[in-house]
Amino acid sequence: MHFPGEESAPSVQREKSPPTHPRSTDISSVSNDELVRIFCSGPVLYEFGDTKVVRLSEELVIKGGPCMTRGEAETQILAANLGFRVPNVHRVFRHTLPDIDFPGRSQECWLMIMDFIPGVVLEKLWPTLDQDAQKNIAKQVAQLIQELQSTSVSKYGLGPVGGSDGEPWNGPFFTHYGAGPFSTLSDMEDWYNHKLDVSIRLRRLPEDTPRFRFDAVALTHQDIAPRNIIIQEGTGQLILIDWSMGGIYPVGFEQAALSRQCVGDWDAESVDAVLEFLPQGHDRLTKLLRKIAYGLTTGAFL
Repeated sequence: MHFPGEESAPSVQREKSPPTHPRSTDISSVSNDELVRIFCSGPVLYEFGDTKVVRLSEELVIKGGPCMTRGEAETQILAANLGFRVPNVHRVFRHTLPDIDFPGRSQECWLMIMDFIPGVVLEKLWPTLDQDAQKNIAKQVAQLIQELQSTSVSKYGLGPVGGSDGEPWNGPFFTHYGAGPFSTLSDMEDWYNHKLDVSIRLRRLPEDTPRFRFDAVALTHQDIAPRNIIIQEGTGQLILIDWSMGGIYPVGFEQAALSRQCVGDWDAESVDAVLEFLPQGHDRLTKLLRKIAYGLTTGAFL
């Protein structure tokens, strides 16, 4: 998949200072070096671990860090191309950044320029809503999940869109160190059944525990939670952000991840509301994924 502006942008003319706050309409005139300068010194909107989102202008933000991957950007681009409401991506590039853990050293990191979405994060808005408004939003989230799972994406392969450059895939139902990459759905199924066997061998599960069977794949976010949904100002539309764990995964992974990713104050309540509007056909997979928790944690290397 092609990245907008992936090639090096033209150098900024020295007779004129580069715009400190570029607009999406003229982002191609700003060099990667200048964008990195702003990324390192601009106002931070969000920071988690080594990844941060910095405000570039009224219209744009830049996200990057050692933990960001090319696959995250490609998956978000695919979601936008398929018509889902996500921040549009304007440029993705790799650049050397200072290593904050080891002064004097540097590291290669991916960075992504995308739209700034004015609005309110659902995590902040949820407790202020009445029951009817909460149900309305929960219904919209459920419809979004069903649309994601009904969109054909098998031609894009498995895992992060465009591949993971050989790196393990991340998600709530992989180990802390990730898993894969897997070439086929059958390979992925075998890995999960191996984790099932580990739990059975160590007497964490009965021998007659059902096996994993993956039949279809879907574009999957894997972290749909109030903290990753923005209610857009003016339109009231739901915008899904942070595709760091997104990719093409077995149908049902999204439902299973909903409750697993409940870490915020209002996550459990909102997830329960969403689940009420979703078909229950994926309960079997959710239960199986929960059962292999031992194989994904203590038995990660078995």
